[in-house]
Amino acid sequence: MNYMLDRINVLENKDAILNGADEIVTSLLDNEKLDKSEKLMTIELAMAKLNYELYNISGDSEENA
Repeated sequence: MNYMLDRINVLENKDAILNGADEIVTSLLDNEKLDKSEKLMTIELAMAKLNYELYNISGDSEENA
């Protein structure tokens, strides 16, 4: 985590990034419907969805059948 914080702390918009991350983590921690592993899976899925929304990259391999 220190590596990420070192990278973020030099950015002009660091406060917005840190606040956004805190909001996401707090939301997941407060969600009593999910266990710990499900909370981590939720973050992974959210990252994949955000990557797709921003760059139209799904990470799925294409199969020609």
